[in-house]
Amino acid sequence: MREGRCHGGPLDGQVRISRYPSGFLLGDKPTGRAWFYDWRDDAFYVRDPEPLPLTDDLMVSIAEGEEYDVLALPETVEGAESPPDVDDEGVETLASNPNPTRISTAIWRLWSDFDRFEASALLGGVYAAKPGYHNYRGALPSSDYSVRDVVADRRGSGIKASAIDLSLSDAAMRKYTARLDAAARSRDPRLYSPRGPVLREFIGTKDNRTVYCYVLVGGRPLGVGADAGPDPGRDTTHLWHIHLSIIRQFCEDWSALDGVLSVLRGESLAAWQGRSEYNEMTPQQAQQLRDAHYTTSVAIPNPTGEGRVPLHVWAGWMTGAVKALASAVGNVDEATKAQLQQDLTSLQAGIDAVPEEVVQAFGPADEPEDIALRLRAMLGDKATAVGQILARG
Repeated sequence: MREGRCHGGPLDGQVRISRYPSGFLLGDKPTGRAWFYDWRDDAFYVRDPEPLPLTDDLMVSIAEGEEYDVLALPETVEGAESPPDVDDEGVETLASNPNPTRISTAIWRLWSDFDRFEASALLGGVYAAKPGYHNYRGALPSSDYSVRDVVADRRGSGIKASAIDLSLSDAAMRKYTARLDAAARSRDPRLYSPRGPVLREFIGTKDNRTVYCYVLVGGRPLGVGADAGPDPGRDTTHLWHIHLSIIRQFCEDWSALDGVLSVLRGESLAAWQGRSEYNEMTPQQAQQLRDAHYTTSVAIPNPTGEGRVPLHVWAGWMTGAVKALASAVGNVDEATKAQLQQDLTSLQAGIDAVPEEVVQAFGPADEPEDIALRLRAMLGDKATAVGQILARG
C-alpha cells in the first residue's frame, strides 16, 4: 500500500492511498477524463496534466491488473440519477466481461448495471490473486476467512471471485454506504435472502473521514462479538471505494445480487418485491425456508459432539427441518410435495421406533467398557451371542 501527497493534476496537494505499487488511475466518468498518478520518491506525481480519454477498456484493464489502483474524482458530481424503476430489458452492458473464467456473469452484471446509473462509478476490481473474497475458493487454503467461517462460503462456484470494489466520489461513497447500512440493520430481505445473507460484509464510509464496515454474517470469528454488527479497523482505502464481500453461494446468482443492486440504487422494497424471483414464494413459505435454514445450519447441536442429544432426537429435528424445506419450495407441485411429506413422515416413524436407550449407547466420548455394560443390560441373555457375532466382524 502506498500513501502520499499528490503533485499536479486535479488532486494537487491532496493525500491519497493506493493499494498497488505503481500508483493509481484517477477517473472522472461524467466528463470522460482520466489521469495517471505514478508513485516515486514517496509521493504521487501526475504523469501528464492533460487528461486521457476515460474509456471502458482503459478502466477495466487497470482494475483487473495489480499495478495501479482506480480512484474516482472526489468532487461531488451533480446530476440526476436514473429512476429506480427504469426498464433494464434490452440494455447492453457497457463493456464485456474481461475475465469470464474468474468473474461470474452475475457479478459483472451487478457492476454494469450500477455503472449505468451512478455517474462517478469506476470499477475498482473483482478478481485478485490474494487472500479473501476477491480470490476464488479453489486457490485459497481452508483457513482463509472467506472459506472457513461461513458454511455458505463453501458452496457455490469454487473458480469464481466473490467480491467487487466500487470506486466513487465522496458524495456517492456516503450515499451508498448509508443505503447498505440501513438495509443491513433492518435485515432487509434484499440483503437477507431466504437462503441466508447475500453479503458477508460491506466496507465504505458514511462521512468521508472514518471507514465503516458492517458484517452481516460470520461476525464472531472476526471479533465482532455477534454474528452481525459493525467491525471497525478496516484500511483507509475504503474512504474512496466500497467493497462488497459476496457470500460465495451467491456469486453466480443474479436473483440474489439483484437485491443488492436494488438497495444501492434506492429502489423501494415494494417495487423490488413486485418483480423479484424470490417472491414466487408466499411470505409463509419464505419464513419456513428461513427457519429451516437456521435449524439445519445453526440451531441443531452436533449429535456426537459437545452438547450432543440422542441421535433419534437430533434426527427428528433434522426431519422436521427438511419437511419445512419441502413446504417452502414454491415451484414443487402439490403431488410431489405430498409424496415428500409422506416419505419424510415414514422416516420419522422409523427413527422414533428406535429405543432411546439403544441410540444413547453410542458416542465417541464413551469408553468401550461403558458401551458394553449398557448393551449387556439391554440385551440380557442374548449379550454373549451378540458379542460373538460382533467379534467375527
